[in-house]
Amino acid sequence: MDASALKDTIPENARAALEPTAQGAQLRRRAIAVGGFGLLVLGFLVAIGLGKLIALLLLLVLAAGVAVVLGRTLRRRGGTFRHAAGAAVHSAAGTVRSGAGTAARRPVDGVRTRKTERRERSRDRSRERDRGKEAGRLNARGVELRRQGDATGAVAAHRAALEIAQEAGDPSTEAMTLNNLGLALAHTGDERAAIDHFDASVAILREIDDAHHEGQVLANLGFLHGRSGRQEQAVYCLEAALDRLEPDSRAFRHVQEQLRRAS
Repeated sequence: MDASALKDTIPENARAALEPTAQGAQLRRRAIAVGGFGLLVLGFLVAIGLGKLIALLLLLVLAAGVAVVLGRTLRRRGGTFRHAAGAAVHSAAGTVRSGAGTAARRPVDGVRTRKTERRERSRDRSRERDRGKEAGRLNARGVELRRQGDATGAVAAHRAALEIAQEAGDPSTEAMTLNNLGLALAHTGDERAAIDHFDASVAILREIDDAHHEGQVLANLGFLHGRSGRQEQAVYCLEAALDRLEPDSRAFRHVQEQLRRAS
């Protein structure tokens, strides 16, 4: 805000108070009249010979009277000026605060856009976490149903989890869900579908370079071939699984045991 804008905010009554008033002019005239009359009396007394002492006392009284009159005038004008100046400063400060508040409330498109984008990304991440938790819950439920002998219920749970993982674009969860679904399908007797889901899981895990889980899925595929009498395919899958599994893992030892039995 520039100087001209601040000037425009001074109230009219404050401007008027800053100007010399008729009352102040009248008080000055009174002081001049009192002073002139006093000098006249002093001259008269000196002329008739009353002495220097009386003349000095009268001069002091005259000076005191003039000082009182001038003091009252200055106090009245000083109070009026302070009141007007205070009103002007208060009004100008209020206008500045109002202008600053308006500027602060005015939305800045760039900042608002960045904040909106951050909020949207945060909501998206929260939704992804929630969807991931739901997929994990469905997978756990499917495994529980399969172990209880309800292979059909397990297939339904794993398929629901697979849909969520695919929508979320989570390849790791998708691969492990395909593995779980393959196990459930194998328990229903649909070996062809089970093998297809195992193969799909291996392809994703190989793409994301998750060797350990790839070894686990290859082991499941080898066990399925072995139960179906396809020993050559079973041995191939189990040996491939050993190449990918961690040597100190329980899965590695289990695959080794199955290979010894197959040979």
